[in-house]
Amino acid sequence: MAEYKIHHSTYDLDSLLPEQKARVKIDQMLKDSGWTVVPRDDFTPDAVNAQAVEENLMKGNLEADYILYLDGKAIAVLEAKREENKLGLEVAEQAQNYGNILPDWVQAWKTPLPFIFLCNGDLLLFKDMREAKPSYKVIKKMFTPKEIVNLAGDDIKSQFAKLPALPPVGPKGLRECQFEAITNLEISFKQGLKKALIVLATGAGKTFTACTAAYRLLNYMGAKRVLFLVDRNNLGKQAEGEFGTYKLTETGNAFSDEYIVHRLRNVEKIGNASVVISTIQRLFAALTGQEVDEPDDDEEMEHDEDTPGKQVQLTGNVLLPPDFFDVIIIDECHRSIYGDWQQVLTYFSNAKIIGLTATPTPEAEAFFNKNRVVNYTLEKSIADGVNVPPRVYRIKTEISEAGGTLKDGEKVKKVSNWTGQSQTQKQKEEKQFTKTEIDRSVVVPSQIETVVRAYKDSIYESLYPEREKNWYMIPKTLFFAKKESHAQDILKAIENVFKDEFPDKKLPEHFAQLITCKSGNSNQLISDFRNNKDFRIAITVTLVATGTDVRPLEILVFMRDINSEVLYTQMKGRGCRTIADDKLRNITTNANSKDCYYLVDAVGVTEHEKSMPTPGKGPGKKVLSLKDLLEHLAHGEVPDENLSLLAGYLSNVNKKAEAEDLIELNELLGSITVKQLAMNIYEAIAPETYKLPEYKDINDENTERKILISALINNLKARKKLLEINAGFIKIAVEKTDTLISAGFSKEQAKHYIDTFEKYLEDNKDEVEALRILYNQEKIAITYSMLKDLEKKLIAYNNQFKSEFLWTCYQTLDGETGNVKPLNKETELGVLTNLIQLVRYGYKIEKELVSLKRRFGSYFNLYCGQAWRKFTPEQVEIVQQIAEYIVQNGCVTNIELNNAKHDLFVKAIPIFGPDKLNSEMQTISKYLFYGKVA
Repeated sequence: MAEYKIHHSTYDLDSLLPEQKARVKIDQMLKDSGWTVVPRDDFTPDAVNAQAVEENLMKGNLEADYILYLDGKAIAVLEAKREENKLGLEVAEQAQNYGNILPDWVQAWKTPLPFIFLCNGDLLLFKDMREAKPSYKVIKKMFTPKEIVNLAGDDIKSQFAKLPALPPVGPKGLRECQFEAITNLEISFKQGLKKALIVLATGAGKTFTACTAAYRLLNYMGAKRVLFLVDRNNLGKQAEGEFGTYKLTETGNAFSDEYIVHRLRNVEKIGNASVVISTIQRLFAALTGQEVDEPDDDEEMEHDEDTPGKQVQLTGNVLLPPDFFDVIIIDECHRSIYGDWQQVLTYFSNAKIIGLTATPTPEAEAFFNKNRVVNYTLEKSIADGVNVPPRVYRIKTEISEAGGTLKDGEKVKKVSNWTGQSQTQKQKEEKQFTKTEIDRSVVVPSQIETVVRAYKDSIYESLYPEREKNWYMIPKTLFFAKKESHAQDILKAIENVFKDEFPDKKLPEHFAQLITCKSGNSNQLISDFRNNKDFRIAITVTLVATGTDVRPLEILVFMRDINSEVLYTQMKGRGCRTIADDKLRNITTNANSKDCYYLVDAVGVTEHEKSMPTPGKGPGKKVLSLKDLLEHLAHGEVPDENLSLLAGYLSNVNKKAEAEDLIELNELLGSITVKQLAMNIYEAIAPETYKLPEYKDINDENTERKILISALINNLKARKKLLEINAGFIKIAVEKTDTLISAGFSKEQAKHYIDTFEKYLEDNKDEVEALRILYNQEKIAITYSMLKDLEKKLIAYNNQFKSEFLWTCYQTLDGETGNVKPLNKETELGVLTNLIQLVRYGYKIEKELVSLKRRFGSYFNLYCGQAWRKFTPEQVEIVQQIAEYIVQNGCVTNIELNNAKHDLFVKAIPIFGPDKLNSEMQTISKYLFYGKVA
């Protein structure tokens, strides 16, 4: 039984209709000859891929079975018929007619199209319309793209660069993310860009991708020598092994059988090497003849990656010429060390430079001119099954529990109007919950043992209840500590908590160990943790946080908060690696499989969120639907009106998209956001800043116009996501959950938010009533309605500007000085009057940031202590309840108090009288807010 694949689906050929059978065979014939068969909506102006577009739209609303494209321009027609059809005159005339009626908005190498193919699945005919007396000839197989280029002759061939003659990458043997990386990399080079950044998640195969890129550059694109820079010597050894086992070559032989791969020792031994592997330090030594202190044992130091070192200089007699390397591939290019050694890179001025990283830094983005050709995040790798997902297990101590605002809301089922697909996820918008439901984020050294005990109790009760309770075989666990001393404290807590489970109340010798710079041979300890059964718990600071592969690792315990997204992603990457079931059971005998890893969060590290840009304006008048517009743009119809329409669609999507969807679309776009792309288009076509060459004809190059929108148009995934977001979603509530309040943002992030907040205060000190009163330091009671108005306007300005979040930002910046008092988790979260204190601190009126609730006792006593205010004990209790309500919510009126606290209102009337209650609450408010009345 013959089986064939159509668009990733396998069919039994005998079950198909005659015309379907022919199309299946023709699709395979095209693919075998190096053509990428795509539906019409999936066409991209791909600079390297030869495409056979199905059902290509023609004039008169006709559809050609296939139009063949090279470098985004049509060059041939292929008319498909069922096997019974003998491909006679009628079919020939139909195909030739298609060659004359391409839409005006489709680019072509030559019109009419010069090449015509007819095929019924078995018989294949070809005609060259440029011949004096063209006639059909039987050919045995479909021409390859390269053969078409050669057949075209000088009139067309001279227009091609080397890249369009490349065979397609072919997904066989590559993950989708690797396929995307190589494809987009070659497009980028075709566009004349010399630098490209490849972002692939930990475990996604960065080195394998580099091998593929190097092979194609050497074999097809004329490169003669590739430099592969690694971060450490042991990674150079791994890379050399990977080149030795790489077999996605034309012959199927290993890469190193076809090209010489050399790990650099000195210049003299480079010889005829096509690939040179080196650290940048060793390369510098080879170039200059100097000695560089580069230890072979790769002992990694725990250091601040943001601290710059001394920049090296290439001076004197450099032993290799600047054109020696055609391509430089930099592994782990996020490391700031390359900033210190950058002159070594830029010395090879003509080389194309490719960066590889899982965690790009702003510095890396800048160095590669923000040309991110693939953006395969850890989250995407988990969704694709390349890595296993985390399951967050949150440990909260008694001290850390309080009331307030939860950042995450309830679970919802989100249904796409575009695809009909649904997914269950957490609502990202903040929700108000009762105090008893709010999670907290706390790191308290005295609670280490409580956290360790909660972790221990969870192992067989919650995390792995199906496993045999064998304390010698607990899942491999890695604790992240704040510093060396903190790691020592954690080790002591582990000894105290676990000792009762072992004979003589003593841990086995190697059960828990430190892996830090002060704990001996770190490489050996990491190896032992990876391979030995008796080593179950490791405690580290940063030594095992990056670049370390421990596949049996199943639990990460965060006992430190992480401000760096790069470091946080790297740390999570330690737990996400997959491992075969049998290999896992060799290390953890009571395990079944590793379907996830547990991220045990004892500090709230999982709650850090990013802010979104202010949405833009909606689109103008629509001429084409977004779907049709993208198709026209993909074919090169890029006049001002189409660019303007695209910018309008992008602005509208940016405005209405929810945060998580916009983040996903921006990640797909890579080096540019939706908002920035729209702004770039508007700026390019605005009369006062117009910078584009005039659009005259569809078949002109129009290069600048195409590059302007290439981040979207060349990115099929981004296009489809854009269409999905534009169509909208339906949300269905699944279940309500409470979440943690964000705490522990990096100082850089906190400063950004505080600068923005204080700018808002300054810009609106005369516009918002509460701000005007506080800025002018008027002793006027701030009312509930004023505070709600301020709260609403802050959220409208920036949806992250909740009072608890801003308080946390100030605490992150100024907490060490003692000027910011943390909110009491029991009494001070969710207090509306915290806004008063935030504004005062932001205006620099107050030197301390402390909740009014904390000062309530002394301020209330001051109010009651006035000689003319004499209350009975029963009255004091009622007045205190009123004051507690005011210090929580702001000053209220009789009506508001009656509506909110009717029983209290009824009790207050006999004390003050109905005509004086309003003024008395004003007086109480002034004492509570200002400490006294002016």
